[in-house]
Amino acid sequence: MSDFLSKFNKDKYEDLLNEQEDKKINDEQDKKTEEQEEIVPQQEYEEQASAAEIEETDPEPDIPLQSDPFSFNNSRQKDREEEVEIDPDYRRKKRRQMWLIISGSILACVLIFFIYYLLVHVKVEDFVGQPVSKARTWASENDVEVELKQDYSMDYDANQIISQSVSVGDKIRKGKTLQLTSSLGPDPEATIPLPDFSVMSQEEARNWIDENKAENLQIVTEFSDEIEEGSFIKLTIRDTGIDGSEYQRKDSAAVYYSKGVEVFEKNITIPDFVGMPKEEVEKWAESNEIEMTYEETDSDSVEAGHIISQSEPADEKIAKRDKMEVVVSVGKAAVVPNFAEMTAEEAMANYPDLDLRVKEQFHADVSYGRLISQSVEAGAKLTDKDDKSVTVTYSLGKPYLGDFRGQIEGELPRIFFDEYQSKGANIKYIVKYVYAPEVKGTVVGMSKFNEFVSMTYTVEIRVSNNISAPPNPGDFIEDEPEIPVEEGELEQPVEEEEGIEDIKK
Repeated sequence: MSDFLSKFNKDKYEDLLNEQEDKKINDEQDKKTEEQEEIVPQQEYEEQASAAEIEETDPEPDIPLQSDPFSFNNSRQKDREEEVEIDPDYRRKKRRQMWLIISGSILACVLIFFIYYLLVHVKVEDFVGQPVSKARTWASENDVEVELKQDYSMDYDANQIISQSVSVGDKIRKGKTLQLTSSLGPDPEATIPLPDFSVMSQEEARNWIDENKAENLQIVTEFSDEIEEGSFIKLTIRDTGIDGSEYQRKDSAAVYYSKGVEVFEKNITIPDFVGMPKEEVEKWAESNEIEMTYEETDSDSVEAGHIISQSEPADEKIAKRDKMEVVVSVGKAAVVPNFAEMTAEEAMANYPDLDLRVKEQFHADVSYGRLISQSVEAGAKLTDKDDKSVTVTYSLGKPYLGDFRGQIEGELPRIFFDEYQSKGANIKYIVKYVYAPEVKGTVVGMSKFNEFVSMTYTVEIRVSNNISAPPNPGDFIEDEPEIPVEEGELEQPVEEEEGIEDIKK
């Protein structure tokens, strides 16, 4: 059809009309000729019949006939002209026929032009509010070009037609361009300050979002045990640096509303956990979303890490988020005894399961060998998960001050610490240097020795200052004058404690 229309131009259209008119004129002339030829044979037939009658009634003598073709044709033509009669309505019929031909030709031309117009033009539909894809499909089917512009719009969704260059119902010629304007949706750069959603219901928030085309602001509902159904929970904006008053349509945000307390059907069957490893119970609780609580205790019969008992009986039904408790074994426990009923030797020998540490200390009120204290109370149970360290302290009684004469002065700090201070007795000493026959640094006297003293006591120790004494000095000379302490030598201060009176005397 398109090839026919491309070849069908004005010149060819006029030639076609001329050919049709010539053909009609020729057909009319041929028709007239046929009518005349039909009349001539009839006249000849009548002439021949009349001649035969004459011959029968008036026979002529036999005259030899001579054929003269030329004369015969002339006479025949003459007879034909004489017999033709002219119809007086012929010209009127001729003109009428001519007008009919002209009218038909004009009507045919109009019809052809109308058909041609319909073929090369198409009526434009209403595309406003329709998707761009529909307009493109129509344009492709009707051989119309589309020029598309885009603009932001609050009234039309993205990819919907806003306007068109040709009005609805008007025609456009095929091959021409139809201009359309489509929507890009709301402007994403536009600032829309967020309202206070805490005073808005969920439906009001949804209506605000629809009115402002805030497509990146989502409404999220979640269960809450504290907030009633339909109430506001929180507002979150992905870019934490954006304030609600600066919110733009392109920013991602979510407003949360409560769905109330979630209620689950009790359709989970509780298995028998007794004797089962704790790891399997944890997997079951996690897969069924059960809030499981684990309590630990010792057991002589259940292996450590296995279940001793459960709060809900087996084969009962439970729902998601329900609470349940199981008791887990930590193994056999060691019971801490009352160490006051035994000696230190017995304590160390009979309790290998405990990390036992036995100490001995001086005590003014507790007699020797008796228990002063224990770090873990009697009857306590200690498992492998507990610290099994137990410190037991036994009494050494009152401190006994020994005889340190003959010792070297350098041994005195160790002796007093090991023998007294490390065992809870605050026994101290002061040094006084005297002249004596013993080698310098030898302890030659004490203010008190070989007797019990109080828990806090200071003793005076006299040390020889004789730098010229032989290796084996003689007897100690008590009447020798005391040698004063040289300047710079260490002498511990004498405290106002029990035993200081003896020093003064």
